[in-house]
Amino acid sequence: METQDTLYIKILIWTYNRQEAGFSWGDLTKEFNLTPEQIEWVQKIFRSNMPASENLIDHLSYNSEKDSHLFVITSKGTSAAIEYLNLKEAEKTGRRAEKIAIAAIIIGAVVGLIQIILQICK
Repeated sequence: METQDTLYIKILIWTYNRQEAGFSWGDLTKEFNLTPEQIEWVQKIFRSNMPASENLIDHLSYNSEKDSHLFVITSKGTSAAIEYLNLKEAEKTGRRAEKIAIAAIIIGAVVGLIQIILQICK
């Protein structure tokens, strides 16, 4: 059974996918329909660590025309996202290998059974 990704993972991957263009805080809160409590949690988890190098997202610039701050994922956030994506890929590959192994066992058992039957019928 596959579980639903947590808000942390969803936000991490969302910010990773916008690493070149960046995003505004409004875009983030709108995308995930965050409650005030969730907004506070996201700020604590993704941006409030000191020193700044420990943040998963960081402030890049301010656009005075739009009165908007631009944020980007940091190298630490990128590493976390890549590790998660690699883990998901490894899980997918593992499931595929398991299916192939089960098929090989079944084929081996069927071939063995056929050989036994053929030996008995001789």
